[in-house]
Amino acid sequence: MKIQTRYETKLETANHENIGAILDAKLEATSPERVADYIAFGIDGLLAKIDRIKGAEADLKAIKAEVEEQIDIIKRGASKWLSECGLDSLNGDIISSVKVVTPKATEELIITTDTDTLINQGYFKTALDKTAIKNAILDGKEIEGAHIEVTHNEPTLTIYKKRKKNATQTD
Repeated sequence: MKIQTRYETKLETANHENIGAILDAKLEATSPERVADYIAFGIDGLLAKIDRIKGAEADLKAIKAEVEEQIDIIKRGASKWLSECGLDSLNGDIISSVKVVTPKATEELIITTDTDTLINQGYFKTALDKTAIKNAILDGKEIEGAHIEVTHNEPTLTIYKKRKKNATQTD
């Protein structure tokens, strides 16, 4: 197993007001190229953190599914055991009781023909065409009950990554 060293930049925990000061200090100590790398490393560190969180979430989701499956196994197994013993419930000292219950049957619609056949029988619905409305407004048409709202966002940064320089290069 390879141990990975991870360095955290000050950007990763800084608030909006401190970013400029951090970058000014980095520029004084290094070069504009190093500042660009520093920004990218900070963002990469946070993206890696998100990836680790996603992995942990996937692991937890799998564990949760296993636990839920085991709960279902216990319930079905205990229900079968109680039924085989001729009991429909069993009282407890701590809990009131456990009881065999038969869940309501589930229904699922199965379509065995092409959808046009059902549509021709009147089984369909209509929906609002938002794209057509937006295009009409953009073409200058007034549409009663609809308008386009523009939200202006703060400028942000895009990082264009290039190949790494020779590994023999030092700071």
